[in-house]
Amino acid sequence: MRLCASYPQPTHADLTDEGQTLYYPEIKTTAKDIKTEDHQGVTGEDTVIVDTVSYSNLIAGKTYTVKGVLMDKDTGEAIKVDGKEVTSEKTFTATEKSGTVTMKFIFDSKALKGKTTVVFEDLYMGDVNVTTHSDITDEGQSIHYPEIKTMATDQMTKDNLGTIGNKTTIVDAVSYSNLIAGKTYTVKGVLMNKETGKPLKVDGKEVTAEKTFTAEKANGTVELKYAFDSRKLEGKTVVVFENLYHQGIKVTTHSAKCIR
Repeated sequence: MRLCASYPQPTHADLTDEGQTLYYPEIKTTAKDIKTEDHQGVTGEDTVIVDTVSYSNLIAGKTYTVKGVLMDKDTGEAIKVDGKEVTSEKTFTATEKSGTVTMKFIFDSKALKGKTTVVFEDLYMGDVNVTTHSDITDEGQSIHYPEIKTMATDQMTKDNLGTIGNKTTIVDAVSYSNLIAGKTYTVKGVLMNKETGKPLKVDGKEVTAEKTFTAEKANGTVELKYAFDSRKLEGKTVVVFENLYHQGIKVTTHSAKCIR
């Protein structure tokens, strides 16, 4: 009978060995309008979205690139302005495993009234996409662009035909959409002289109205009333202009139908 000696098998099991270690990164993003510093967007030609990208589990000393694009929440496709996607990117060297980088998307958002845009981000090392953050339902990545539409009528005629008198009242129903529920807004309006394109003045003062409200839902309606003396307006036409404010910042505007 032969007896065989048993020898331990060689192994390499060192949890601290960098040569055996793979790091899987993660990124999360928080997008805000630069003016409101919130998820409430401002419609205009000089819109800036600031996106703070938080990363974790990178390799310190390595160079990475974050690339982002703005998406239309309704369609799930990239938003295009003048036929081009709205993008941004930033290259950085990670000094630690975790940290943040800030990116800016600069574009004309006038066509985005009533829409919500969501920021999608990809992280690259060289030409390789190592991770992504692209959740179309993520509120932290979303910017809501409001829209208002107004319908102005004379209180007496219930129509766009105005009445002449010392106690005229125009009722303006302001319909809003894509606001953020729970946020407070103010609608401010002014009557404009259609012929001159300037604010209408009665006894040297502009005719204005405003109302502050808290949006219970994204969509709704508020009513403004303009009370003034219209006896000198025979033959003239006025147009109601309305602006919507959030935190003192004008976030969108609209001009209503004419009162003749």
